[in-house]
Amino acid sequence: MLSAVLCLASCEKWLKATSSDKIAADDLFSYRDGFKDALTGVYLDMGDEDLYGGNATWFCNDLAAFPYILQTTATFKCWQGHTYSNSVAKPYISSMWLKAYNTIANINLILRYADSQQGVLPNYEKNLIKGELYGLRAYIQFDMLRMFGLPDWSGANASKMTVPYLTVYDKEPVAQKSYSETSKLLMNDVDSALALLGQDPVRGTVPDNFSSTINADGYWDNRTKHLNYFAVKALAARIYQWENDTDTAAELAQEVIDEAEAKKAVSWVNYGTLLSTTSDDSKDWTYSTEHIFSLEVPLLYTNSNGYLISSSATSGIESVSLDDVSGWMFPQIDPATGQSSGAEDIRGTACALKFNSYGYICYKLYGSSYYAKEYKNRMPMIKLAEMYYIVAENKIAKKDYTGALATLDIVRKNRAISESLPTTADASSELMKEYYREFINEGQLFYWLKHKQVTSSLSSGFNVKGSDLIYPYPDSEVNYGRNQEL
Repeated sequence: MLSAVLCLASCEKWLKATSSDKIAADDLFSYRDGFKDALTGVYLDMGDEDLYGGNATWFCNDLAAFPYILQTTATFKCWQGHTYSNSVAKPYISSMWLKAYNTIANINLILRYADSQQGVLPNYEKNLIKGELYGLRAYIQFDMLRMFGLPDWSGANASKMTVPYLTVYDKEPVAQKSYSETSKLLMNDVDSALALLGQDPVRGTVPDNFSSTINADGYWDNRTKHLNYFAVKALAARIYQWENDTDTAAELAQEVIDEAEAKKAVSWVNYGTLLSTTSDDSKDWTYSTEHIFSLEVPLLYTNSNGYLISSSATSGIESVSLDDVSGWMFPQIDPATGQSSGAEDIRGTACALKFNSYGYICYKLYGSSYYAKEYKNRMPMIKLAEMYYIVAENKIAKKDYTGALATLDIVRKNRAISESLPTTADASSELMKEYYREFINEGQLFYWLKHKQVTSSLSSGFNVKGSDLIYPYPDSEVNYGRNQEL
């Protein structure tokens, strides 16, 4: 794990390098550790509250998609009511857009120096850094496409203009391209990342001098806290899933499952240990062993605590209603199956959901507290369970419903559910429920509901359709001439 001191030092150097001072950038990238400081800076940028440390995960995205109890505050109402054009929502929209594109611009700056500063980086390390950067650029750009773009990029929509895709560091604005053109740029970055990360340490393929020289400082340890080879392949599976090529998506997802588990890069959380750990401060709430990629967000608990745990109904706590929890999310007795899996599921009342006078509170990010040193400040970005869901979706597309249910059962059994789904269960419905259960506080439900273009009526009084999950371009972009074609 990178120490707090290293993170702070890297951040300071990175802030200087990304200012208008070209001399600071030239100095930073004149030595090997400067590139690692800059890469660390990108991850810190991504973990900012304006991006994946808040708005693009547990705050804006999750509120827009998940049926929390309707909040009394205007801030929550605009997201849960999908009224993004009001004065409360606009600053969040703008800050998310700016932080994403500033981070992408900084990625492009490092890539420029990585190519121009010959001899500074050993080739192996240069490939790792460039591979991560191409993957990170694709990761952020894909989410911008999904947040601000249409749910469907095919047919007549393929020729419509979408969000700008930045591939070079340039102060001049980048013109918009069509969904079709932008999709190709996205996959070019993914392909480049996979090629460069072919010898990622996460795969156990490193040079002889890796431990003694290249990784003497331990920087390349903890690969799931970097966008590693498996994470890029998982990202590719997401992209193909979004573009409705479920065969390719499932093939890639299965490859991630098979190799990442075999290499012990990921493993299912030990739910027995989780349940037997008495101190909430010591629990692995985010199932960190299952993270294919996660961000270390220094202020995650500080920023989220007031909204998620230590709050009141009037100040805006994110709580789940008793009716939703006991009715369809984690039913004690499921009327359709006769099972009592809701009482066992560690994502529900058996562990993660705790009841107070306002409703059920999810403790997923509680592990970010100061005392949970081993697991604190972890924001899941890609998890093992999602790969199984992508495989299940492909089986549903092929009408292999029995196979889909069996795939879902693999995840469910690793959530402490003892009984298998009956063969008569509706696989599509069960998959949807799994997304609700698995990704609370993570923002991923937003993308899945938009991708499927479903109307969510599982919770009474909170319906959402694909068009509700299209964020409007910031006013500054519209005034500049950006065209959001809907």
